[in-house]
Amino acid sequence: MFSFLCRAVSSRIHLLQVLNFFLLMSVIVMLTSCETPHVQPIDPHLLLNSELLGFIRDGITTREEVVLKLGTPSAQFEGKKILTYQLRPDKEGKWHLVVPQINEISGFREWKEGTCSLVLAFGSDGTLRKHNLVKVK
Repeated sequence: MFSFLCRAVSSRIHLLQVLNFFLLMSVIVMLTSCETPHVQPIDPHLLLNSELLGFIRDGITTREEVVLKLGTPSAQFEGKKILTYQLRPDKEGKWHLVVPQINEISGFREWKEGTCSLVLAFGSDGTLRKHNLVKVK
């Protein structure tokens, strides 16, 4: 009877070791497959001279104006004080709002080549404090 119990306990310990190994490998795969996007600022003159984005001015433009002209942002942070929009230029250099691409396997958003993110930071009064257009590599 004692030897049967020893074998059962040994079998469970081995099973736990195998499960722990697979859990560890899963975590390693998940951590190494996540990639932080590299951002690169875009020439601000492209933004100011754009037909779509030319109305954006720090200290003047309001959050309401932005949402009325550009629609629902692709993301909002800090209680809607920071809004982001995804944009891409066409072959002629004209900017267009784009819908994020969702990876079917991971469910995460994917950045297509050439996609830029317009980041708008507003003050508590709703006036634009700072903006930037960054290209994600």
